[in-house]
Amino acid sequence: MVGKTSKTLALPLLFSLGLLTACGGHETRSSSDDTTPAPAKVAAPHTQALVRNQHAHLEQDYAAMRASQISNVHYALSFELDKTSPNFEGSANIEFELAEGNKSDITVDFNGGEVKRLSLDGKDIKWDYNKWFITIPAAEVSAGKHILRIGYSRPYSTDGDGLHRYQDSETGRVYLYSNFEPYNANKMYPHFDQPNIKARYDLVVTAPTEWQVISATRESSVSEQEGIKIWRFPTTAPISSYIFPLHAGPYHVWEDTYESEDITIPLRLFAREELAQYVVLDDWFTPTKQSFGFFNDYFELPYPFGKYDQIIVPDFNAGAMENLAAVTFTERFVSRGKKVEAQRARLANVIAHEMAHMWFGDLVTMDWWNGLWLNESFATYMANLELAQASEFDSAWGTFYSRTKQWAYRTDEQVTTHPIELPVHTTADAFTNFDGITYGKGASVLKQLPYYLGEENFRKGVANYLKAHSYGNTELEDFIGALSQAAGKDLTEWTQQWLYEAGVNTLRTEFTCEGEQLKSITLIQTSPQDMDLPTLRSQRTQLGLYTVSEGQEAQQIAAIPVLYKGESTQVELTSNLACPDLIYPNLDDWAYVKVALDNTSSETLKQHILQFDDNNLRIMLWQSLWDGVHEHNISLDEFIAFANSKLTQEDSVRITNQVVSQLIHANNYYWVLDKTGKTYAQQRAKITDFLWQSIAQQAPGSDVQKTYFDAWTSVASGKQHLNHMRNLITGKKSIEGLELDQDRRWNIIVNLNAYAFSDYLTLTKKEIHRDASDRGKLKALAANAARPGNSNKSKWFDQIIGIDGRYKLAEITEVMENLFPANQTELLQQYSDKLIQALPDLARAKDERFLARYSKALLPTTCTEASIAQLEKAIEKYSNLNPVLNKQLRISKQEDERCVAIGKQL
Repeated sequence: MVGKTSKTLALPLLFSLGLLTACGGHETRSSSDDTTPAPAKVAAPHTQALVRNQHAHLEQDYAAMRASQISNVHYALSFELDKTSPNFEGSANIEFELAEGNKSDITVDFNGGEVKRLSLDGKDIKWDYNKWFITIPAAEVSAGKHILRIGYSRPYSTDGDGLHRYQDSETGRVYLYSNFEPYNANKMYPHFDQPNIKARYDLVVTAPTEWQVISATRESSVSEQEGIKIWRFPTTAPISSYIFPLHAGPYHVWEDTYESEDITIPLRLFAREELAQYVVLDDWFTPTKQSFGFFNDYFELPYPFGKYDQIIVPDFNAGAMENLAAVTFTERFVSRGKKVEAQRARLANVIAHEMAHMWFGDLVTMDWWNGLWLNESFATYMANLELAQASEFDSAWGTFYSRTKQWAYRTDEQVTTHPIELPVHTTADAFTNFDGITYGKGASVLKQLPYYLGEENFRKGVANYLKAHSYGNTELEDFIGALSQAAGKDLTEWTQQWLYEAGVNTLRTEFTCEGEQLKSITLIQTSPQDMDLPTLRSQRTQLGLYTVSEGQEAQQIAAIPVLYKGESTQVELTSNLACPDLIYPNLDDWAYVKVALDNTSSETLKQHILQFDDNNLRIMLWQSLWDGVHEHNISLDEFIAFANSKLTQEDSVRITNQVVSQLIHANNYYWVLDKTGKTYAQQRAKITDFLWQSIAQQAPGSDVQKTYFDAWTSVASGKQHLNHMRNLITGKKSIEGLELDQDRRWNIIVNLNAYAFSDYLTLTKKEIHRDASDRGKLKALAANAARPGNSNKSKWFDQIIGIDGRYKLAEITEVMENLFPANQTELLQQYSDKLIQALPDLARAKDERFLARYSKALLPTTCTEASIAQLEKAIEKYSNLNPVLNKQLRISKQEDERCVAIGKQL
């Protein structure tokens, strides 16, 4: 799965800089059709009865018992779907084998439905249902093989999990899709919902005649009768429940084929009819084919699941999800204007990420959710490797550094940091671990291993692992063991340092020269000073040594690989070198470590950054400056002055994207600091003026022009700039080469509403009439929520905390993320007590998905000592309320403390 990206405009996010048929059956299989599961780890049977706790989550201890209790599972599922009902009907025939000596009741996970009938082996038995799971007393079931038959109904979901129902408000068409990770498959059908009880699936679906129905296999038959079609799907390979897919609706479909000497894979792409005109097929099918070519060779194992479908769906909670052979993608990957290269590269990365999961996650699956990090980290690493080696986006590792790795560093510096490998006691805890460590840090440390083990040894270890455990479940030692065996190296120490110890270290150089000659280099490693994380690690890095002359390109005089460890490492110099002007201690980004430049290198950076022609190095040098703001080495004012003087001379769009994003965050810092006794309108004006002037300096229609324009739209304030916006939206003004597409028009409308500028209400009504799509309706909600005024905020606050269900999660999320834009910090402060006091009721009434979005968007971080104290009190009061809320409260307090410290530098 790929997580949802965060917005940059909403104030509470400002501290977190940024991480898509034909009837008639046919089945294409790979050259190997053996789906026999790898030998399972057989758990010792439980001799004592284990009683399941009564709540909505699954606990690891109970899941481990159930994995020893239940085996050889086969589901025969049937669904009746229609266009009008808020509920769907289903039946589940569950074949399973019960272990000898069982003393525990059997539970079947099923959340929020109605059980209409239940029988075991054709006989009525005793059972109970608490709306979370069905319980069958142990005395009712003997050891051996059984068939459990359950008839049920359930409401469709409207929060993006389970079987989600979406109705387009303009056309009335209904679309369905499933989304299950980590523990939501039980919101669609009764079963044993845990990754280590793999099962085979048979599926029959009754649906309206005009609908497509998509699952893990291509349909074997479709028959029609009296206005409906009955779709039958052949038996799947053994798979985990969270990746079983069911998507249905009048989706538009495009077809293509991946072909090589070894395999032919039919490809399909689906999207809502309402969005189909905006789908650029080459952006989807080309990276899909490139990824198949790369992974089939790299893994030495042809794609094992026959066909490959990708479905672009609305209201999606994440970026994408690796459902088996039927991957779902958010509609945010479809733009209503021409995409810039960075957007195309991002989509290609996500396509590769989800495809990597077909082998690593779907074919071979973690035993329990503590293995989530390896699942996601490996897919993240492999996606970037594929892009760098097999696509047009060969700068993927630079983007990995500026997006994924920075996300990892930020998460690892938070008070909520945790080891990569850690216990996950319940499925609720699993949800909280979808973070920068799970994705970014894990991928970063995996990126080290090819340097340490050798690229071919690493690749061979991965291939051996996948072959040995196909269709099975694994634990960490299985993966590490395969790598260790392939390379002939013991990874015990590496595993302990990197996977079981939290935190990120910092690396700096100390060097001495005699005259013009370099005499010595010492690497100094430190651990975080304000956190109890003393571990000093060992890893390979590469030192880049440079000299700079005025008006000339910087010269790299050496690249020195080093294995460093402990507090201090003396670097061996094997040749005479000139005294460098700059040493970068992580050249090519081998190591997972924060870089602190020495004083000489820092001064060289400030004077000569544009003379370094290596884009990847330059992006790291720019990042060092922004890190200096957070570490209080340079002030926000200094960073703005430096960026405004240098950025328009920068020739890398990727670097421009990064620095412009930092300018947006700087602008938001100035807004939140405005009420601390000083005013920072002048600093904000410098940013806004710079971005506006930079638009005209770029080539018309270029990606960099769009980058500056989108940033300006995010930060524009003051009468002059708001007038520019109004004139653009009304057609009185235009910018040469810039297409003001519908999505950009809405960005302007939302900003005009946030300032209640001019005739913003009239402009909004006209835009709603112009764009009657559901995406337009979401943006209209954002614009409404962004309007200032207590009465407006009170209205939306009541809707957010209410339980009337008027708004879907996707809609209320749009409201929450726009309720207090950066210029409305005073309003946020007025609501701070209400926002925190609502937490207990929300924890009781809402699920983790809602709580995560509420807490990220609306916890009051207002950059004052008072708000820090308020958050500290909330942490103490609500420490046991919910793991999602507890985590975000602690992060918010830390962010507020950082903001106060940044303000003191001004």
